[in-house]
Amino acid sequence: MQGETQLCMEIENTTVMVPYGGFSSSVVADHRFVYPIPQNMPSQAAAVLMCAGVTVYSALKTHVTSPDLKVAILGVGGLGHLAIQFAHAFGCEVTAMSSSPEKKEQALKFGADHFINSTHFTSSTDDRDGMRQFDYYYDLVFCTANHGINWSPLLMSLKKRGRLVLLGFPDIEMNSTNLVAHELSITGSLIGNPPTMRAMLSFAQEHGITPVVELMPMSQVNEALQRVKENKARYRIVLANETTDANR
Repeated sequence: MQGETQLCMEIENTTVMVPYGGFSSSVVADHRFVYPIPQNMPSQAAAVLMCAGVTVYSALKTHVTSPDLKVAILGVGGLGHLAIQFAHAFGCEVTAMSSSPEKKEQALKFGADHFINSTHFTSSTDDRDGMRQFDYYYDLVFCTANHGINWSPLLMSLKKRGRLVLLGFPDIEMNSTNLVAHELSITGSLIGNPPTMRAMLSFAQEHGITPVVELMPMSQVNEALQRVKENKARYRIVLANETTDANR
């Protein structure tokens, strides 16, 4: 009733997931949830922005209250590579954190000012030495990773009264001491409402924010799913329906 439709209890039953079919060549939708795609924006880019893009944009729009904030993006993947671009466009000092050092060059091209090997956050040991220089450094940390995060050094990287924003669905197991003693906050953020979606598409077009996409035909859906499972997708796979002359 407040317009935050992404938080409705029945949200899953109102999307293409159930019962209409995400692999359909067309779908009838409520006009309130259909959005004009900016001119010259490819459909495959819009497809990714309207999920991953709005997820990170909504969170940044809510929590980035001034352009001089120091922001870290944990995870350079489907969400993370867009979060870096949006945060850079917001004017923040952006640090990309990834356990894949080979992503450094690309993360910097996306707009990151710094790159940190996040092994200290993803290892099973609490090795503090590598991250000590970043203690109390960030105003905001946006977590797009889902697995194996070492929460203690991650929380220590936040300034007093800093905020950790979860965009993925990681398992959380942490000592509450730092959370309480440093007056930190942990919050989640889920996609965005229709006005946010429209604003995101316009913002992305204005600032040249583009997802990295692998375009594959629908007939290769199984291969695409396997690439995702093996963490080989860079950074989103979009499936294109192969139309025939009869149904064009």
